[in-house]
Amino acid sequence: MTEARKGNIYIISEMILWSLFPIVSFLGLKGLPGMVALFRVNLFAAVFFLLLVFSRKKLFELKNKKAWVYTIGTVIFINIIFYGLYFFALGKTTPSNAAIMSLFEVVPSYIFFHLIRKESFKKMHILGIILAIIGVLIVLIPKAGKINTGDYIILIAAFFGPFGNWCQQHARKLVSSEAALFMRHSMAIPLLFLLAIVFSNSVGHYNISNVIGWLLLNGIIVFGLSKIFWLEAIHRMSVTRALAISGLNPVFTVLFAWALLHQAPTYIQLLALPFLIASILILTNFKFKKDKILLSTQVE
Repeated sequence: MTEARKGNIYIISEMILWSLFPIVSFLGLKGLPGMVALFRVNLFAAVFFLLLVFSRKKLFELKNKKAWVYTIGTVIFINIIFYGLYFFALGKTTPSNAAIMSLFEVVPSYIFFHLIRKESFKKMHILGIILAIIGVLIVLIPKAGKINTGDYIILIAAFFGPFGNWCQQHARKLVSSEAALFMRHSMAIPLLFLLAIVFSNSVGHYNISNVIGWLLLNGIIVFGLSKIFWLEAIHRMSVTRALAISGLNPVFTVLFAWALLHQAPTYIQLLALPFLIASILILTNFKFKKDKILLSTQVE
């Protein structure tokens, strides 16, 4: 199997798991401030990755000082700013809307990686991004003037993702996925603990018994397994393309929200689906040949 095929498999798997993120995070916030929940999730994720590092005998990789330097950027831009704003926003908007708004990250990522970093990007892929953005606008435009505060917050958060992903991509070149993610979450824990105290006055006195299952699921599966898939994907393809493929997240989030939260999709959301699906087909380089659907093997 070629590296391009592996990258496509990883990013599609990550896309499906990550589509649960808004819902699982929303359910884990019941009775908890956003920063406290985020601290707990990162704590569980760090333990998960520490066990992986030990089991796969990658402890020596934690001595890589350069990887730790790149991890600082990932922690600041993603773990603290992006997820901090995201968890705060979930208290002010719906999981489905949060997923759709976060899709806007494709745009600043394109600007950062293509125009600044000169990362290769095909014209056909630009069409894919445009279609993804149209899909988002179809959902948002009918609500112009009545948008929730949480949607604006997630829109702001989307601008910080590309910087963190660039740092994350470079850290993965130096160490394995499990080591890079353990570095990231272990470094984030003390910072999130302090922020939780600043914004919530305490961490320990909140009762998490009612949401412990959702916090564990978020830390181990969503923040854990799906992020391994994400790092393995961007190790084999451009971040902008990976983000664009992940644009199908809102489709699955809407479906999961319908099943778990009984929030039925609206006709506006259903109208947006064809644009998002077309975007994914273009950005994953699907080709039709001899009645079979093939994935392009081109490495970018």
